[in-house]
Amino acid sequence: MTRESGYSVLELLIASAILMTVSGAVLGLLHDGLAGTPVLEEKTDLHQRARVVADALGDDLRAAAAGPRSGPLSRYFAAVEPRRRAEPPGSASASAVTLRSVVPRGAHSRLVQPLAPAGPFAIIDSATGCPLSTAACGFRAGAGAVIFDPGGFFDFVEIEATGPGVLSVSSAPGGRSSSYAAGAEIAEAVEVTYFLDAATRQLRRQEGGGTFVLADNVTGMTFEYFADELVPLPLSSFQDGPFTGAGAMAFDVDLLRIRAVRATVRVETGVDAMRGADTRLFARPGTATGRGVIPDVAWRVDVSLRNGGS
Repeated sequence: MTRESGYSVLELLIASAILMTVSGAVLGLLHDGLAGTPVLEEKTDLHQRARVVADALGDDLRAAAAGPRSGPLSRYFAAVEPRRRAEPPGSASASAVTLRSVVPRGAHSRLVQPLAPAGPFAIIDSATGCPLSTAACGFRAGAGAVIFDPGGFFDFVEIEATGPGVLSVSSAPGGRSSSYAAGAEIAEAVEVTYFLDAATRQLRRQEGGGTFVLADNVTGMTFEYFADELVPLPLSSFQDGPFTGAGAMAFDVDLLRIRAVRATVRVETGVDAMRGADTRLFARPGTATGRGVIPDVAWRVDVSLRNGGS
């Protein structure tokens, strides 16, 4: 009879020790991975919000002042203005900007009859330079448009309806800012405003009659302006006159000197427990430490207005 061989107590102890060591390492890695998942997800969200803002703001800045065949809008009126439309003329804020541009390949014509401030119908030239087989030179109901003349007067309107050589246009409460003589231009255009709601830490974009939140947890947004050769234009230079235009659309003529815009934006994590105490890294410091800390993300967009100048 032969004795069956087996494991000694020492061998079992060694095997158990190895198993426990390996298991502990695996469980430690698993714990670190699970603990880091919320941080990774929040970092991804933070950088995604930053990209959305940078793309939208950059696109609108690059389009600013784009004009029809007659040239850039900045030849006629302020295409870049550091205020919201709801603020009075002569206002200037570092945390808001309004950008105006003509739609690429959009409709464009001229008035053939004068248009009064409250006039409901714009009679246009529907032949010269207009697409073939279009009754209203390509304008369509629901589109936005700008009416302007060489004197610096302008108004944004909505095309409510179209007919052969005629546009039904909206009127602001109290009428538009000016009357327009025959020969004034009308072009399909957009006007967008970016502003920071500091109370809710939301960056908002306004276009037409609607305003929506572009990004949450934005702790800072500032705009700087530059003239030819990147000479800084302080906000005060847009408030001291002389002014041109009329009514709510009046503007400081120094706005026509803007050739470049710098936007600086800062976003933070919305999770209080992931913000650290270093004020260099956090606009609103918290108490987080170690790998659970997510610093604020700040970036700058510099845009030379390719449509600026005369």
